[in-house]
Amino acid sequence: MKFEKYNKKDILVLGYGATGKSIIKFFKKQNANVFLYDDNININDNYSKKIKLYNPNKKKLLDFFAIFVSPGISKSHELVKNAIEKKIFIASDIELFWENKVINKTKLPIVGITGTNGKSTIAIMISNALKTVPLGNFGNTVLDNLEKENNYFVIELSSFQLDYIHKFKPNIGIISNIKTDHLNYHKTFNKYLKTKTSISKNQKKEDYLIINNDDDNINNFFKKKKNIKPQIIKISNKSQSNADIYYKNNIIYDNFFTKKKYSLRQSNFHKLKHNQLNSTIVFTALLALGLKANKILNNLNKFKGLPHRLEFLGSIKKIEFYNDSKATNVAATCSAINSFKKVILIAGGSDKGESFKDLNNYSNIIIGIYLVGDNALKIKNFLNKKIVNNICENLKEALEKSYKKSLESGKYYPILFSPASASFDNFKNYEIRGNYFKKLFNQIKKKVA
Repeated sequence: MKFEKYNKKDILVLGYGATGKSIIKFFKKQNANVFLYDDNININDNYSKKIKLYNPNKKKLLDFFAIFVSPGISKSHELVKNAIEKKIFIASDIELFWENKVINKTKLPIVGITGTNGKSTIAIMISNALKTVPLGNFGNTVLDNLEKENNYFVIELSSFQLDYIHKFKPNIGIISNIKTDHLNYHKTFNKYLKTKTSISKNQKKEDYLIINNDDDNINNFFKKKKNIKPQIIKISNKSQSNADIYYKNNIIYDNFFTKKKYSLRQSNFHKLKHNQLNSTIVFTALLALGLKANKILNNLNKFKGLPHRLEFLGSIKKIEFYNDSKATNVAATCSAINSFKKVILIAGGSDKGESFKDLNNYSNIIIGIYLVGDNALKIKNFLNKKIVNNICENLKEALEKSYKKSLESGKYYPILFSPASASFDNFKNYEIRGNYFKKLFNQIKKKVA
């Protein structure tokens, strides 16, 4: 469907990643005059993609009808700052998606998921149950899926995308947790917190907002906030106090919708605490959409987790190995550690400017830490004397030493690879890093077989 308001209008797209490409494709269908600006593309080059490059020296920002940004482009970017000062409309692909939904009068429900950690797992679990694909930050752009047949829209929303919403609202909003992350973009934690919680700002009284009742940052924010319109559902796997729906000993207690309790099968997935919380969130969202509890439980029992997210690789001589390469921030690693009674940790990578002092809160769980990567020394300097730690040359050495320590202890402590850091020092992304860890695990397994 064409939007007449964009016909022959000058549109500027910032960023040429997957989202930027989908925005350009969308506007070409609208017969708009699309210009691209990307910090990594030289504006003086003869660009082969047949896309007009924006040159700030040749065209004024005020000439543009609107500007649409890709995830990761901050409001501190020079072009964005100038556009804000000039009061030019700036938005993301999420706002375009919403505009399309409104114009087409599509009444299909939207489930929007945000949080520092756990978004992707929750998004794929909900999508599996609804027989659809997760959109947004997960990798399937919303604009490329506008015309596909859907009964629901399940959208994983990053803080970058939420930073540019105007009228977008989900029927069901989910905030899994909010911990320190992306401060290189948001500058302060309060700005990051405000952006994450903005998922609820346009919701109405008929909508639901599902929040993690165990997260102090979320709780404190909404306690202070007045005139909250959506119905808030509080989820917990720590305490039933003040929780509307909570998890305990493989049972989900629903005090909000059905006033009943539901049993889950025991599994490696639900053995881990943050997966218990994720499943409770998913259960709640699907109940809110009207699915039957038994059907939801069947889907939860089948789910085995996602690669690189506390992924159970297997056991070697009674020692369990877990790949949590997706843990690119300290909060994610702390959450992973908290799933164990005792654990040997492998951490480190490319630094994101975070403090690692919170690792000391788990000195009673961590048997030892083997550190790798560019920030190994930085992490070591944050650790107190209670945590035994060693800096290793590489991941291979760290895994071999971890395995040896666990074996020689006679306690067969599980080994957790959860970097608390980005991957860019030695790997292109966390997937490649995680796959390399799996390869090292398989080498040890083959050697001792």
